[in-house]
Amino acid sequence: MIRLENVTKQFASGSNAVRDLTLEIADGLTCVLIGPSGCGKTTTLRMINRLIDPDHGRVMVDGVDTRTVDPATLRLKMGYVIQQTGLFPHMTIGGNVGTVPRLWNWDRKRIARRVDELLELVGLPPPEYRDRYPHQLSGGQRQRVGFARALAADPPILLMDEPFGAVDRITRERLQQEFISIQRSMRKTVVFVTHDIDEAVIVGDRICLLKMQAEIAQYDTPEKILTRPASEYVAEFLGRERLVRRMSVVRINPQTLDEPDGGPRTGEPRVPLSSTLTEAFAAALSSPTERAAVFDGDRYAGAFTATSLLESLRRESVEGGDNVAAGV
Repeated sequence: MIRLENVTKQFASGSNAVRDLTLEIADGLTCVLIGPSGCGKTTTLRMINRLIDPDHGRVMVDGVDTRTVDPATLRLKMGYVIQQTGLFPHMTIGGNVGTVPRLWNWDRKRIARRVDELLELVGLPPPEYRDRYPHQLSGGQRQRVGFARALAADPPILLMDEPFGAVDRITRERLQQEFISIQRSMRKTVVFVTHDIDEAVIVGDRICLLKMQAEIAQYDTPEKILTRPASEYVAEFLGRERLVRRMSVVRINPQTLDEPDGGPRTGEPRVPLSSTLTEAFAAALSSPTERAAVFDGDRYAGAFTATSLLESLRRESVEGGDNVAAGV
């Protein structure tokens, strides 16, 4: 677990980048730091691995004050991924991925096995990519290598600073999905900085939305931030696309389905009851009947329609005390 206690960091000019921030990040979850430019997101991230030391307060990792730990030793236990990957251009891909294990004095065979394992994990077949150099890879491939390098010594914590910000939209979405898949299997404690609310909703278990000087506006699950914004500031930050984002996290409400006692019509696409509204609506639109058959395991739960979509959003809004859906 990571805990920042009353942390403050000032610029040389005397203004605060971070002022009196207290934040707890639970083990095995992805916490996304998001907010306006200059609000202290990256400064907060860098204080965790002591690339920057706080002026006041303390950073605790598993109950240990990081100021009592040698910075180099601390950083070796934390994977760090940045936007431009920071790969060593004179090293092969295998050499880059094996950097931290070499610093831990792993033997060559163990390093080679780990390198191949991680390249497979991030979708870069070792025989094809191990001996290439960074300049021979695309931007998305270099980001994959940067992610693999961060995982190399199996650190319990990953710090990710705009890791997918320098690639095109399609590659970015693929990397996001790949990260989610890997994180589900590994359950690292991840601190993820982004300026993109859509990315925050997709990858985060928790979102910490900051005002300037790293003042917390809301720290909650993506679902609650989207459906129950804590203030007008949060609602404005989410912007006009909020309804679309809500659809991507709100699940089907079984009480909104049509014909629960009937049966699916021939040709209707099937979706699980656990689907998001976005997934269910996309399936319904692909059907000639504009309906999707919803199943809870093997049990037919009813048909999802446009009415189901609107009613699911309304019910979620009422339960959360949110009035946005009144205008849907």
